[in-house]
Amino acid sequence: MIEGNIAPPVADETANRHVKADKLEPVAGELTKLIGSGENAQNSIVYRTVGWSFSAATFFSVLAFGYAAYKGTGDAVETVKTVWAVFIPIITLSLGYVFGRASG
Repeated sequence: MIEGNIAPPVADETANRHVKADKLEPVAGELTKLIGSGENAQNSIVYRTVGWSFSAATFFSVLAFGYAAYKGTGDAVETVKTVWAVFIPIITLSLGYVFGRASG
């Protein structure tokens, strides 16, 4: 048997916050640690989107080129162009967001 005054855990909105100087401050979660917060998070998401798009486009280009070359059907370069046609709009949209916000 446990002796003493032990309060049960409280499950309310303050459970994930630290009390500091009579103010509730949010505790950084795993996603916040990964991408940052506020303005930094917005930019981090955009840069990660551009990076992932380049990586995915390169991976699928190599895969499509290899498949087209192996099968011997069609033009392998046209297949790669088709792959990049999917990812280029995502990349340009992301970069337009970054540079459009910076100049405006």
